[in-house]
Amino acid sequence: MKRFLFSALTLLLFGAFLAEMMRSYPGYMVLAVGGKHIEMNLWVAVGAVVFGALALFLVVWLVRSLLRGIGGGVSRIRFGRSRMARRRLTNGLVEFMEGNWARARRQLLKSAPRSEAPLINYLAAARSAFELGYRDEANELLAKAEASGDDTQLAVALSQARMQLLDKHYEQCIASLERAKQVEPKHPALLQLLMQAYYRLRDWNGLRELLPELEKHANMPEAELQQLELEVYQHLLGEAASRRDRDKLRETWNSLGSRWQRNMDLRCLYGELLHQIGQDEEAEKQLHWVLNREWRGDIARLYGCLTGADANAQLVVADGWLKEYGENADLLTCLGRLCLRNELWGKARQYFEKSLLLRSDPATSAELARLLHALGEKEQSAKLYKEGLIQAVADLPLLPLPGQRSPLLRAHS
Repeated sequence: MKRFLFSALTLLLFGAFLAEMMRSYPGYMVLAVGGKHIEMNLWVAVGAVVFGALALFLVVWLVRSLLRGIGGGVSRIRFGRSRMARRRLTNGLVEFMEGNWARARRQLLKSAPRSEAPLINYLAAARSAFELGYRDEANELLAKAEASGDDTQLAVALSQARMQLLDKHYEQCIASLERAKQVEPKHPALLQLLMQAYYRLRDWNGLRELLPELEKHANMPEAELQQLELEVYQHLLGEAASRRDRDKLRETWNSLGSRWQRNMDLRCLYGELLHQIGQDEEAEKQLHWVLNREWRGDIARLYGCLTGADANAQLVVADGWLKEYGENADLLTCLGRLCLRNELWGKARQYFEKSLLLRSDPATSAELARLLHALGEKEQSAKLYKEGLIQAVADLPLLPLPGQRSPLLRAHS
């Protein structure tokens, strides 16, 4: 209030002062324009100048305000559409992550023409179309994605490869990834997709060639990578053995690094495969190496089946394991078989009988039964054959049998 009163008083004083100046100093001004003279009161001229300046300022202000209003309207229209496109992109990606493929596809395609990153729109829309079963549309959208800017080839190739992998078109997937590999050979996602395609195609040679790159660049957990490498080598050895190719099997084994040749699982498999193709002498060396370092019952049983270079030496070795590992059903069966190979009938019988005391086993029963049959103990042999057969087929149903008081007899009782 005080400020208002002070301002009003100041204006009144200024007005009084100006009126006094105009009365005391009337004056006049002459303007010469094109040979003509215009005379007017000085204070009128001053007022006209001030009024003109104010009018000019007002006109400039109005023009600037009008231009600013027009520009703001245009911006609101233009950036409003951009904001709408961003909102649709965000909503589309949310729907995409939630698996609402139809809604995601619709939102993404609507926002694509005004999107700041159309590559994202087209890639996500292509995957959504793929999930909906629109394969042709998905391919068209991938083409639009690749044409949407520079450096899109890798992203498009990875998206296409994922779809081909899901469609079980593994050869096409590998071809797409090999083309992309020329652009970015060390890309982790590319290498992992290539690994999956080779694995599902059961292309173990392709996987083996890929292993060094996976180890360096794929960012895979160490345990997962080692398991994959082990599986690759197991299948390569198995493929060579299935063709009964002795030289290829040995070549594959020798091509493994020393670290993998010391792997127990792999060496056990190599020994088993050698036995399958009739290379028992080499198999005996491999399984001997394993059992000297680690006890494995299944390998001990297999060792007893091998026809090594020296049957007596095999028996001595197995007898040493008996002292080291103690009496074990598998090892006793192994010793019994090796005694048979050395024609030590009595010791073989003892080992088989001890093994059966520790564990009932159809194979051991059959071994002892055929030995007793050869020794002339046919009744005992037949009993063991029966026991072994019932052990081997233990899931017979309960059915009535002739000559039995009970209407039902459990077959294995």
